[in-house]
Amino acid sequence: MLNPDAIPDQEFTEKMIAFLQIPDSYQHTPSTVEIRQTHASILAIAPPYVYKVKKHVNLGFMDFTSLESRKTNAEREIHLNSRLCPSLYLGVIPITSKEGKLSFNGGGTIVDYALQMYQLEDGYFLDQLLEKGQVDTAIIESIVAKLAGFYFTQHRTDALQEYGSLANIRANVLDNLKGIEAYATDATRKAVLSILHSYVNTFVAGQTALFEKRMLEHRIKDCHGDLHLDHIHVKEDSICIYDCIEFNDHFRYSDVAADIAFLAMDLDFHHRPDLAGYVSSRMAELLKDPDMEILMDFYKCYRACVRAKVAGIQSAEAKVSDEEKRKSLYQANQYLQLALRYAVVGSAPMVLIVCGRVGTGKSTLAKKMAESMSLFYIGSDAVRKQQAGLPLYSRTSPEKRNALYEQEVSKSVYHTLLQTALEKVQHNQSLVLDATFSHQAYRQPFIEAFAKHQIQYLFLEMQATDETIKQRLIQRENSRQEVSDARLEDFERLSQSYQPLTEVSAPHRIQVNAGRDADHLLNEACEGMIKSRT
Repeated sequence: MLNPDAIPDQEFTEKMIAFLQIPDSYQHTPSTVEIRQTHASILAIAPPYVYKVKKHVNLGFMDFTSLESRKTNAEREIHLNSRLCPSLYLGVIPITSKEGKLSFNGGGTIVDYALQMYQLEDGYFLDQLLEKGQVDTAIIESIVAKLAGFYFTQHRTDALQEYGSLANIRANVLDNLKGIEAYATDATRKAVLSILHSYVNTFVAGQTALFEKRMLEHRIKDCHGDLHLDHIHVKEDSICIYDCIEFNDHFRYSDVAADIAFLAMDLDFHHRPDLAGYVSSRMAELLKDPDMEILMDFYKCYRACVRAKVAGIQSAEAKVSDEEKRKSLYQANQYLQLALRYAVVGSAPMVLIVCGRVGTGKSTLAKKMAESMSLFYIGSDAVRKQQAGLPLYSRTSPEKRNALYEQEVSKSVYHTLLQTALEKVQHNQSLVLDATFSHQAYRQPFIEAFAKHQIQYLFLEMQATDETIKQRLIQRENSRQEVSDARLEDFERLSQSYQPLTEVSAPHRIQVNAGRDADHLLNEACEGMIKSRT
Protein backbone atom coordinates (compact mmCIF):
# COMPACT_ATOMS: atom_id res chain seq x y z
CA MET A 1 0.00 0.00 0.00
CA LEU A 2 1.31 3.46 -0.96
CA ASN A 3 1.59 5.58 2.16
CA PRO A 4 2.49 9.20 1.32
CA ASP A 5 3.75 9.83 4.85
CA ALA A 6 6.34 7.07 4.42
CA ILE A 7 7.77 8.35 1.13
CA PRO A 8 9.93 11.46 0.72
CA ASP A 9 7.91 14.35 -0.77
CA GLN A 10 9.88 14.48 -4.02
CA GLU A 11 9.55 10.75 -4.58
CA PHE A 12 5.81 10.88 -3.95
CA THR A 13 5.51 13.86 -6.33
CA GLU A 14 7.25 11.85 -9.03
CA LYS A 15 4.90 8.88 -8.49
CA MET A 16 1.92 11.23 -8.65
CA ILE A 17 3.14 12.81 -11.89
CA ALA A 18 3.74 9.36 -13.39
CA PHE A 19 0.13 8.42 -12.53
CA LEU A 20 -1.38 11.68 -13.80
CA GLN A 21 0.40 11.67 -17.15
CA ILE A 22 -1.05 8.29 -18.20
CA PRO A 23 -4.30 8.78 -20.23
CA ASP A 24 -5.71 5.46 -18.96
CA SER A 25 -5.68 6.86 -15.42
CA TYR A 26 -8.77 8.90 -16.34
CA GLN A 27 -12.27 7.59 -16.83
CA HIS A 28 -12.72 9.61 -20.05
CA THR A 29 -9.32 8.45 -21.43
CA PRO A 30 -8.05 11.68 -23.01
CA SER A 31 -5.86 11.41 -26.11
CA THR A 32 -3.09 13.41 -24.43
CA VAL A 33 -2.15 14.61 -20.97
CA GLU A 34 0.08 17.62 -20.34
CA ILE A 35 1.73 18.04 -16.95
CA ARG A 36 2.58 21.47 -15.59
CA GLN A 37 4.00 22.36 -12.20
CA THR A 38 4.00 25.37 -9.93
CA HIS A 39 5.82 25.71 -6.63
CA ALA A 40 2.72 24.30 -4.88
CA SER A 41 0.74 22.22 -7.37
CA ILE A 42 0.81 19.60 -10.11
CA LEU A 43 -1.58 20.36 -12.97
CA ALA A 44 -2.69 17.61 -15.33
CA ILE A 45 -4.36 18.97 -18.46
CA ALA A 46 -6.48 16.10 -19.73
CA PRO A 47 -8.99 17.67 -22.16
CA PRO A 48 -11.70 18.66 -21.59
CA TYR A 49 -10.68 18.73 -17.91
CA VAL A 50 -7.84 19.90 -15.72
CA TYR A 51 -6.85 18.14 -12.49
CA LYS A 52 -4.92 19.93 -9.76
CA VAL A 53 -3.06 18.05 -7.03
CA LYS A 54 -1.25 19.90 -4.25
CA LYS A 55 2.39 19.10 -3.56
CA HIS A 56 3.26 18.03 -0.02
CA VAL A 57 5.04 21.28 0.79
CA ASN A 58 5.26 23.63 3.73
CA LEU A 59 6.48 27.06 2.61
CA GLY A 60 5.52 28.82 5.81
CA PHE A 61 2.71 30.82 4.23
CA MET A 62 1.13 27.58 2.91
CA ASP A 63 1.17 24.11 4.44
CA PHE A 64 -0.04 21.07 2.47
CA THR A 65 1.86 18.40 4.36
CA SER A 66 -1.24 16.63 5.70
CA LEU A 67 -3.90 14.79 3.71
CA GLU A 68 -6.67 16.66 5.52
CA SER A 69 -5.14 20.07 4.70
CA ARG A 70 -5.00 19.17 1.01
CA LYS A 71 -8.65 18.06 1.01
CA THR A 72 -9.80 21.16 2.88
CA ASN A 73 -7.82 23.37 0.56
CA ALA A 74 -9.39 21.81 -2.55
CA GLU A 75 -12.89 22.27 -1.13
CA ARG A 76 -12.14 25.89 -0.23
CA GLU A 77 -10.78 26.53 -3.71
CA ILE A 78 -14.13 25.52 -5.22
CA HIS A 79 -16.11 27.59 -2.75
CA LEU A 80 -14.03 30.75 -3.03
CA ASN A 81 -13.60 30.68 -6.80
CA SER A 82 -17.34 30.22 -7.34
CA ARG A 83 -17.61 33.92 -6.48
CA LEU A 84 -16.05 35.04 -9.78
CA CYS A 85 -16.18 31.88 -11.93
CA PRO A 86 -18.99 29.60 -10.69
CA SER A 87 -19.16 27.19 -13.64
CA LEU A 88 -15.47 26.25 -13.83
CA TYR A 89 -14.99 23.85 -10.92
CA LEU A 90 -16.55 20.36 -10.88
CA GLY A 91 -15.52 18.77 -7.60
CA VAL A 92 -12.88 17.07 -5.47
CA ILE A 93 -11.92 13.51 -6.43
CA PRO A 94 -10.12 11.15 -4.03
CA ILE A 95 -6.94 9.51 -5.29
CA THR A 96 -6.60 6.05 -3.78
CA SER A 97 -3.86 3.45 -3.54
CA LYS A 98 -4.32 -0.30 -3.65
CA GLU A 99 -1.37 -2.66 -3.79
CA GLY A 100 0.86 0.25 -4.75
CA LYS A 101 -1.31 1.36 -7.68
CA LEU A 102 -2.93 4.80 -7.77
CA SER A 103 -6.40 5.43 -9.15
CA PHE A 104 -9.13 8.03 -9.10
CA ASN A 105 -11.86 7.20 -6.59
CA GLY A 106 -10.92 3.52 -6.59
CA GLY A 107 -10.51 0.95 -3.88
CA GLY A 108 -7.86 1.04 -1.19
CA THR A 109 -6.60 3.91 0.90
CA ILE A 110 -7.16 7.57 0.07
CA VAL A 111 -3.69 9.11 -0.31
CA ASP A 112 -4.53 12.41 -1.98
CA TYR A 113 -7.18 14.57 -3.62
CA ALA A 114 -7.50 16.09 -7.08
CA LEU A 115 -9.49 19.19 -7.84
CA GLN A 116 -11.32 18.68 -11.13
CA MET A 117 -12.29 21.62 -13.35
CA TYR A 118 -13.13 22.32 -16.95
CA GLN A 119 -10.25 23.31 -19.20
CA LEU A 120 -10.53 26.92 -20.26
CA GLU A 121 -9.95 27.39 -23.98
CA ASP A 122 -6.38 28.28 -24.80
CA GLY A 123 -5.70 31.62 -26.46
CA TYR A 124 -8.19 33.59 -24.38
CA PHE A 125 -6.26 34.17 -21.18
CA LEU A 126 -5.59 37.85 -20.70
CA ASP A 127 -1.81 37.52 -21.04
CA GLN A 128 -2.29 35.68 -24.35
CA LEU A 129 -4.77 38.23 -25.66
CA LEU A 130 -2.37 40.99 -24.66
CA GLU A 131 0.49 39.33 -26.53
CA LYS A 132 -1.69 39.16 -29.66
CA GLY A 133 -2.60 42.86 -29.33
CA GLN A 134 -6.27 42.06 -28.70
CA VAL A 135 -6.77 43.85 -25.38
CA ASP A 136 -8.26 47.33 -25.41
CA THR A 137 -9.98 49.52 -22.85
CA ALA A 138 -13.35 47.91 -23.66
CA ILE A 139 -12.10 44.51 -22.48
CA ILE A 140 -10.43 46.06 -19.44
CA GLU A 141 -13.64 47.94 -18.66
CA SER A 142 -15.63 44.69 -18.62
CA ILE A 143 -13.10 43.11 -16.24
CA VAL A 144 -13.00 46.13 -13.95
CA ALA A 145 -16.81 46.28 -13.90
CA LYS A 146 -17.01 42.60 -12.89
CA LEU A 147 -14.47 43.13 -10.11
CA ALA A 148 -16.21 46.27 -8.87
CA GLY A 149 -19.47 44.31 -8.64
CA PHE A 150 -17.63 41.60 -6.73
CA TYR A 151 -16.23 44.11 -4.23
CA PHE A 152 -19.64 45.70 -3.76
CA THR A 153 -21.21 42.32 -2.86
CA GLN A 154 -18.78 41.86 0.04
CA HIS A 155 -20.45 42.45 3.38
CA ARG A 156 -19.16 45.30 5.55
CA THR A 157 -17.39 43.13 8.10
CA ASP A 158 -15.76 44.85 11.07
CA ALA A 159 -13.63 41.79 11.84
CA LEU A 160 -11.82 42.04 8.53
CA GLN A 161 -10.72 45.64 9.04
CA GLU A 162 -7.85 44.67 11.35
CA TYR A 163 -6.11 43.22 8.28
CA GLY A 164 -5.73 46.80 7.06
CA SER A 165 -3.98 47.97 10.21
CA LEU A 166 -0.62 49.65 9.97
CA ALA A 167 1.12 46.84 11.85
CA ASN A 168 -0.47 44.18 9.65
CA ILE A 169 0.42 45.89 6.39
CA ARG A 170 4.00 46.58 7.42
CA ALA A 171 4.42 42.97 8.59
CA ASN A 172 3.00 41.60 5.31
CA VAL A 173 5.26 43.69 3.11
CA LEU A 174 8.43 43.28 5.17
CA ASP A 175 7.90 39.52 5.59
CA ASN A 176 7.62 39.27 1.84
CA LEU A 177 10.88 41.18 1.38
CA LYS A 178 12.52 38.83 3.86
CA GLY A 179 11.38 35.92 1.70
CA ILE A 180 13.30 37.39 -1.25
CA GLU A 181 16.59 37.66 0.65
CA ALA A 182 17.58 34.06 -0.07
CA TYR A 183 17.54 34.78 -3.81
CA ALA A 184 19.06 38.28 -3.63
CA THR A 185 22.65 37.21 -3.17
CA ASP A 186 24.62 39.81 -5.16
CA ALA A 187 25.44 43.34 -4.00
CA THR A 188 23.01 45.08 -6.36
CA ARG A 189 19.98 43.01 -5.31
CA LYS A 190 20.91 43.52 -1.66
CA ALA A 191 21.04 47.26 -2.31
CA VAL A 192 17.61 47.05 -3.98
CA LEU A 193 16.12 45.23 -0.98
CA SER A 194 17.61 47.85 1.35
CA ILE A 195 15.99 50.60 -0.73
CA LEU A 196 12.65 48.80 -0.73
CA HIS A 197 12.79 48.43 3.06
CA SER A 198 13.41 52.15 3.33
CA TYR A 199 10.54 52.94 0.97
CA VAL A 200 8.07 50.76 2.88
CA ASN A 201 8.96 52.29 6.23
CA THR A 202 8.91 55.84 4.86
CA PHE A 203 5.59 55.44 3.06
CA VAL A 204 3.80 53.67 5.89
CA ALA A 205 5.00 56.23 8.46
CA GLY A 206 3.77 59.06 6.27
CA GLN A 207 0.33 57.56 5.56
CA THR A 208 -0.76 56.47 9.03
CA ALA A 209 -3.95 58.52 8.89
CA LEU A 210 -4.86 57.19 5.46
CA PHE A 211 -4.52 53.54 6.51
CA GLU A 212 -6.76 54.23 9.52
CA LYS A 213 -9.27 55.96 7.23
CA ARG A 214 -9.33 52.89 4.96
CA MET A 215 -10.40 50.71 7.88
CA LEU A 216 -13.10 53.17 8.97
CA GLU A 217 -14.46 53.20 5.40
CA HIS A 218 -14.50 49.37 5.33
CA ARG A 219 -12.14 49.19 2.35
CA ILE A 220 -10.71 45.90 3.67
CA LYS A 221 -12.57 42.99 2.08
CA ASP A 222 -12.39 39.27 1.31
CA CYS A 223 -10.71 39.78 -2.06
CA HIS A 224 -9.26 37.58 -4.79
CA GLY A 225 -5.62 37.96 -3.77
CA ASP A 226 -3.89 36.79 -6.96
CA LEU A 227 -5.18 38.91 -9.83
CA HIS A 228 -2.51 38.41 -12.44
CA LEU A 229 -3.26 38.18 -16.14
CA ASP A 230 -3.26 34.40 -16.61
CA HIS A 231 -5.97 34.09 -13.95
CA ILE A 232 -8.40 36.04 -16.15
CA HIS A 233 -10.06 34.35 -19.13
CA VAL A 234 -12.06 36.42 -21.60
CA LYS A 235 -14.00 34.93 -24.48
CA GLU A 236 -16.73 36.95 -26.13
CA ASP A 237 -19.01 38.08 -23.29
CA SER A 238 -17.78 35.50 -20.80
CA ILE A 239 -15.26 36.57 -18.17
CA CYS A 240 -13.83 33.98 -15.79
CA ILE A 241 -11.60 35.23 -12.96
CA TYR A 242 -10.32 32.19 -11.12
CA ASP A 243 -7.55 30.69 -8.96
CA CYS A 244 -7.86 33.09 -6.04
CA ILE A 245 -5.81 32.69 -2.85
CA GLU A 246 -7.45 29.87 -0.91
CA PHE A 247 -4.55 28.56 1.16
CA ASN A 248 -4.13 31.58 3.45
CA ASP A 249 -6.98 33.92 4.38
CA HIS A 250 -4.43 36.42 5.61
CA PHE A 251 -3.30 37.02 2.01
CA ARG A 252 -6.84 37.34 0.67
CA TYR A 253 -8.19 39.71 3.31
CA SER A 254 -6.87 43.00 2.07
CA ASP A 255 -7.57 46.52 0.96
CA VAL A 256 -9.33 46.52 -2.42
CA ALA A 257 -6.51 48.83 -3.56
CA ALA A 258 -4.01 46.05 -2.86
CA ASP A 259 -6.15 43.57 -4.79
CA ILE A 260 -6.55 45.70 -7.90
CA ALA A 261 -2.87 46.68 -7.69
CA PHE A 262 -1.97 43.09 -8.64
CA LEU A 263 -3.76 43.43 -11.97
CA ALA A 264 -2.34 46.90 -12.61
CA MET A 265 1.18 45.70 -11.77
CA ASP A 266 0.92 42.77 -14.15
CA LEU A 267 -0.20 45.06 -16.96
CA ASP A 268 2.85 47.24 -16.27
CA PHE A 269 5.01 44.10 -16.28
CA HIS A 270 3.65 43.27 -19.73
CA HIS A 271 4.51 46.77 -20.98
CA ARG A 272 1.00 48.22 -20.98
CA PRO A 273 1.17 51.12 -18.48
CA ASP A 274 -1.73 52.75 -20.32
CA LEU A 275 -4.04 49.87 -19.40
CA ALA A 276 -2.59 49.70 -15.88
CA GLY A 277 -3.44 53.36 -15.40
CA TYR A 278 -6.94 52.77 -16.73
CA VAL A 279 -7.51 49.92 -14.28
CA SER A 280 -6.56 51.93 -11.20
CA SER A 281 -8.29 55.19 -12.17
CA ARG A 282 -11.47 53.47 -13.37
CA MET A 283 -11.71 51.26 -10.28
CA ALA A 284 -11.26 54.30 -8.04
CA GLU A 285 -14.12 55.93 -9.93
CA LEU A 286 -16.45 52.91 -9.78
CA LEU A 287 -15.83 52.32 -6.07
CA LYS A 288 -16.01 56.04 -5.30
CA ASP A 289 -12.55 55.72 -3.77
CA PRO A 290 -10.40 58.80 -4.54
CA ASP A 291 -7.70 57.69 -2.09
CA MET A 292 -6.99 54.51 -4.05
CA GLU A 293 -4.57 56.28 -6.39
CA ILE A 294 -2.44 57.45 -3.44
CA LEU A 295 -1.89 53.82 -2.42
CA MET A 296 -1.45 52.32 -5.87
CA ASP A 297 2.34 52.57 -6.22
CA PHE A 298 2.83 51.22 -2.70
CA TYR A 299 0.64 48.19 -3.30
CA LYS A 300 1.98 47.62 -6.83
CA CYS A 301 5.47 47.58 -5.33
CA TYR A 302 4.28 44.97 -2.82
CA ARG A 303 2.66 42.84 -5.53
CA ALA A 304 5.78 42.95 -7.70
CA CYS A 305 7.76 41.72 -4.69
CA VAL A 306 5.27 38.88 -4.20
CA ARG A 307 5.87 37.74 -7.77
CA ALA A 308 9.64 38.08 -7.29
CA LYS A 309 9.45 35.82 -4.24
CA VAL A 310 7.34 33.21 -6.06
CA ALA A 311 9.79 33.16 -8.98
CA GLY A 312 12.64 32.76 -6.47
CA ILE A 313 10.90 29.82 -4.82
CA GLN A 314 10.35 28.18 -8.21
CA SER A 315 14.05 28.53 -9.04
CA ALA A 316 14.99 26.59 -5.90
CA GLU A 317 12.67 23.62 -6.43
CA ALA A 318 14.21 20.16 -6.52
CA LYS A 319 15.03 18.78 -9.96
CA VAL A 320 14.40 22.12 -11.68
CA SER A 321 16.47 22.22 -14.86
CA ASP A 322 19.23 24.78 -15.21
CA GLU A 323 17.23 26.48 -17.95
CA GLU A 324 14.10 26.72 -15.78
CA LYS A 325 16.19 28.00 -12.88
CA ARG A 326 17.75 30.72 -15.04
CA LYS A 327 14.32 31.66 -16.36
CA SER A 328 12.82 31.90 -12.86
CA LEU A 329 15.73 33.94 -11.50
CA TYR A 330 15.57 36.25 -14.51
CA GLN A 331 11.86 36.76 -13.92
CA ALA A 332 12.45 37.39 -10.21
CA ASN A 333 14.96 40.08 -11.17
CA GLN A 334 12.48 41.66 -13.58
CA TYR A 335 9.88 41.90 -10.83
CA LEU A 336 12.44 43.41 -8.46
CA GLN A 337 13.28 46.03 -11.09
CA LEU A 338 9.60 46.87 -11.37
CA ALA A 339 9.19 47.04 -7.58
CA LEU A 340 12.12 49.44 -7.31
CA ARG A 341 10.67 51.60 -10.08
CA TYR A 342 7.38 51.92 -8.20
CA ALA A 343 9.22 52.84 -5.00
CA VAL A 344 11.61 55.38 -6.49
CA VAL A 345 9.96 56.77 -9.60
CA GLY A 346 6.31 55.75 -9.38
CA SER A 347 3.90 54.68 -12.11
CA ALA A 348 3.74 58.00 -13.94
CA PRO A 349 6.58 58.62 -16.42
CA MET A 350 9.48 60.59 -14.97
CA VAL A 351 12.72 62.01 -16.33
CA LEU A 352 15.79 61.50 -14.15
CA ILE A 353 18.60 63.88 -15.08
CA VAL A 354 21.98 62.82 -13.69
CA CYS A 355 24.28 65.82 -13.97
CA GLY A 356 27.32 67.45 -12.42
CA ARG A 357 30.95 68.23 -13.04
CA VAL A 358 33.08 65.99 -15.21
CA GLY A 359 34.41 62.89 -13.44
CA THR A 360 31.84 62.86 -10.63
CA GLY A 361 30.41 59.45 -11.54
CA LYS A 362 27.37 60.57 -13.53
CA SER A 363 27.48 57.69 -15.99
CA THR A 364 28.14 55.15 -13.24
CA LEU A 365 24.99 56.18 -11.37
CA ALA A 366 22.86 56.83 -14.46
CA LYS A 367 23.57 53.41 -15.96
CA LYS A 368 23.10 51.70 -12.59
CA MET A 369 19.69 53.32 -12.10
CA ALA A 370 18.61 52.46 -15.63
CA GLU A 371 19.72 48.85 -15.18
CA SER A 372 18.19 48.45 -11.70
CA MET A 373 14.80 49.87 -12.67
CA SER A 374 14.73 48.81 -16.34
CA LEU A 375 14.62 52.43 -17.53
CA PHE A 376 15.64 53.83 -20.90
CA TYR A 377 19.11 55.39 -20.78
CA ILE A 378 20.68 58.02 -23.01
CA GLY A 379 23.99 59.84 -22.49
CA SER A 380 25.27 63.05 -24.05
CA ASP A 381 28.77 61.67 -24.75
CA ALA A 382 27.42 58.92 -27.00
CA VAL A 383 24.93 61.25 -28.72
CA ARG A 384 27.68 63.77 -29.43
CA LYS A 385 29.97 61.18 -31.06
CA GLN A 386 27.16 59.46 -32.94
CA GLN A 387 26.04 62.75 -34.46
CA ALA A 388 29.61 63.40 -35.59
CA GLY A 389 30.09 59.87 -36.91
CA LEU A 390 32.97 59.16 -34.50
CA PRO A 391 33.78 55.85 -32.75
CA LEU A 392 32.41 55.75 -29.21
CA TYR A 393 35.37 54.30 -27.34
CA SER A 394 38.22 56.18 -28.97
CA ARG A 395 39.29 59.56 -27.63
CA THR A 396 38.73 62.26 -30.22
CA SER A 397 41.83 63.93 -31.59
CA PRO A 398 42.58 67.52 -30.35
CA GLU A 399 41.74 69.02 -33.75
CA LYS A 400 38.31 67.39 -33.97
CA ARG A 401 37.65 67.80 -30.26
CA ASN A 402 37.48 71.59 -30.49
CA ALA A 403 34.80 71.39 -33.16
CA LEU A 404 32.99 68.57 -31.36
CA TYR A 405 32.47 70.67 -28.24
CA GLU A 406 31.50 73.96 -29.87
CA GLN A 407 28.44 75.66 -28.40
CA GLU A 408 26.20 74.96 -31.40
CA VAL A 409 27.12 71.29 -31.34
CA SER A 410 26.35 71.12 -27.61
CA LYS A 411 22.98 72.79 -28.20
CA SER A 412 22.18 70.12 -30.78
CA VAL A 413 23.16 67.37 -28.35
CA TYR A 414 20.94 68.74 -25.58
CA HIS A 415 18.11 69.26 -28.07
CA THR A 416 18.35 65.55 -28.94
CA LEU A 417 18.24 64.62 -25.26
CA LEU A 418 15.15 66.78 -24.73
CA GLN A 419 13.30 65.42 -27.76
CA THR A 420 14.11 61.87 -26.71
CA ALA A 421 12.76 62.57 -23.22
CA LEU A 422 9.52 64.06 -24.55
CA GLU A 423 9.03 61.13 -26.93
CA LYS A 424 9.61 58.50 -24.25
CA VAL A 425 7.30 60.21 -21.77
CA GLN A 426 4.61 60.42 -24.44
CA HIS A 427 4.80 56.63 -24.59
CA ASN A 428 4.54 56.30 -20.79
CA GLN A 429 8.23 55.52 -20.31
CA SER A 430 10.50 56.85 -17.61
CA LEU A 431 14.12 57.43 -18.55
CA VAL A 432 17.56 58.51 -17.36
CA LEU A 433 19.50 61.36 -19.00
CA ASP A 434 23.26 61.43 -18.45
CA ALA A 435 25.00 64.75 -19.16
CA THR A 436 26.89 67.49 -17.32
CA PHE A 437 24.16 70.11 -17.89
CA SER A 438 26.98 72.49 -17.06
CA HIS A 439 25.22 75.71 -18.11
CA GLN A 440 21.88 77.15 -17.15
CA ALA A 441 21.23 77.72 -20.84
CA TYR A 442 21.26 73.93 -21.37
CA ARG A 443 18.98 73.24 -18.40
CA GLN A 444 16.33 75.90 -18.92
CA PRO A 445 14.71 74.38 -22.05
CA PHE A 446 14.21 71.13 -20.15
CA ILE A 447 12.65 72.86 -17.15
CA GLU A 448 10.29 74.89 -19.36
CA ALA A 449 9.29 71.92 -21.53
CA PHE A 450 8.63 69.67 -18.56
CA ALA A 451 6.55 72.37 -16.86
CA LYS A 452 4.56 72.95 -20.04
CA HIS A 453 3.75 69.26 -20.50
CA GLN A 454 3.36 68.58 -16.74
CA ILE A 455 6.14 66.01 -16.78
CA GLN A 456 7.74 64.82 -13.57
CA TYR A 457 11.48 65.40 -13.49
CA LEU A 458 14.38 65.37 -11.06
CA PHE A 459 17.97 66.60 -11.35
CA LEU A 460 20.44 64.41 -9.48
CA GLU A 461 23.54 66.57 -9.11
CA MET A 462 26.67 64.54 -8.42
CA GLN A 463 29.07 65.90 -5.80
CA ALA A 464 32.75 64.90 -5.50
CA THR A 465 35.97 66.42 -4.20
CA ASP A 466 38.53 67.75 -6.64
CA GLU A 467 40.94 64.98 -5.64
CA THR A 468 38.35 62.29 -6.34
CA ILE A 469 37.59 63.78 -9.74
CA LYS A 470 41.27 64.04 -10.67
CA GLN A 471 41.89 60.43 -9.67
CA ARG A 472 39.00 59.25 -11.85
CA LEU A 473 40.17 61.30 -14.81
CA ILE A 474 43.62 59.71 -14.53
CA GLN A 475 42.04 56.23 -14.47
CA ARG A 476 40.29 56.99 -17.76
CA GLU A 477 43.61 57.02 -19.57
CA ASN A 478 43.79 53.22 -19.44
CA SER A 479 40.09 52.48 -19.93
CA ARG A 480 38.87 50.99 -23.19
CA GLN A 481 35.20 51.46 -22.30
CA GLU A 482 35.21 55.23 -21.78
CA VAL A 483 33.02 57.29 -24.12
CA SER A 484 33.79 60.70 -22.63
CA ASP A 485 36.74 62.64 -24.03
CA ALA A 486 37.39 64.54 -20.76
CA ARG A 487 40.75 63.85 -19.10
CA LEU A 488 42.87 65.33 -16.33
CA GLU A 489 44.19 68.08 -18.62
CA ASP A 490 40.59 69.34 -19.00
CA PHE A 491 39.82 69.49 -15.28
CA GLU A 492 40.49 73.18 -14.53
CA ARG A 493 38.76 74.49 -17.66
CA LEU A 494 35.63 72.34 -17.27
CA SER A 495 35.36 72.96 -13.50
CA GLN A 496 35.56 76.73 -13.94
CA SER A 497 32.87 76.73 -16.63
CA TYR A 498 30.42 74.63 -14.59
CA GLN A 499 27.39 76.60 -13.32
CA PRO A 500 25.72 75.15 -10.19
CA LEU A 501 22.00 74.38 -10.36
CA THR A 502 20.89 77.42 -8.35
CA GLU A 503 17.83 77.99 -10.57
CA VAL A 504 16.45 74.46 -10.02
CA SER A 505 14.07 74.39 -7.05
CA ALA A 506 14.52 71.84 -4.25
CA PRO A 507 11.62 69.50 -5.15
CA HIS A 508 13.27 68.97 -8.52
CA ARG A 509 16.87 68.58 -7.35
CA ILE A 510 18.82 66.36 -4.99
CA GLN A 511 22.56 66.05 -4.49
CA VAL A 512 24.38 62.71 -4.45
CA ASN A 513 27.79 62.16 -2.87
CA ALA A 514 29.81 60.41 -5.56
CA GLY A 515 32.62 59.07 -3.42
CA ARG A 516 31.37 55.46 -3.24
CA ASP A 517 30.88 52.39 -5.44
CA ALA A 518 27.96 51.94 -7.83
CA ASP A 519 25.70 50.01 -5.43
CA HIS A 520 26.19 52.53 -2.62
CA LEU A 521 25.55 55.33 -5.13
CA LEU A 522 22.31 53.63 -6.16
CA ASN A 523 21.24 53.30 -2.52
CA GLU A 524 21.97 56.94 -1.67
CA ALA A 525 20.34 58.32 -4.82
CA CYS A 526 17.20 56.19 -4.51
CA GLU A 527 16.72 56.94 -0.82
CA GLY A 528 17.06 60.64 -1.62
CA MET A 529 14.44 60.30 -4.34
CA ILE A 530 12.07 58.44 -2.03
CA LYS A 531 12.31 61.23 0.53
CA SER A 532 11.66 63.82 -2.16
CA ARG A 533 8.48 61.95 -3.24
CA THR A 534 6.97 61.17 0.19
